[in-house]
Amino acid sequence: MEKKTITALVIDDEKAVVDFLVQFLGLKAVQAKTVEDCLSALEAARKESFDIVFLDVRMPRMNGVELLRELKKINPHSMYVMMTGYAVDDLLEQARREGARIHLKKPFDIEEISHIIEECRHEKTVKDES
Repeated sequence: MEKKTITALVIDDEKAVVDFLVQFLGLKAVQAKTVEDCLSALEAARKESFDIVFLDVRMPRMNGVELLRELKKINPHSMYVMMTGYAVDDLLEQARREGARIHLKKPFDIEEISHIIEECRHEKTVKDES
């Protein structure tokens, strides 16, 4: 069976995080686009739809939950994955209420990221077949 191409948007202002995710996603045949700030994320989402959006909870100017809310208006069908290196349980809970499906703690567990990608790929296959 052919693997569905998955597209991802990675939104984080930490270069090391972005570099790691892009490299790992590439190994999993995921086409990734990266942005460092909220305005660039909104612009990217208006230009194309992404299957997965990896979104940092703590961002300059707008927190990740606020950005999530705006991104969901543009791309409601994307799978949103919140990322954090901090203890921000209140923001993660708010993100879940706003529609984030998953959250990842930094440093990342690559098995967890692999599972997220496969879940997304499966959902895309099901959607394309119906």
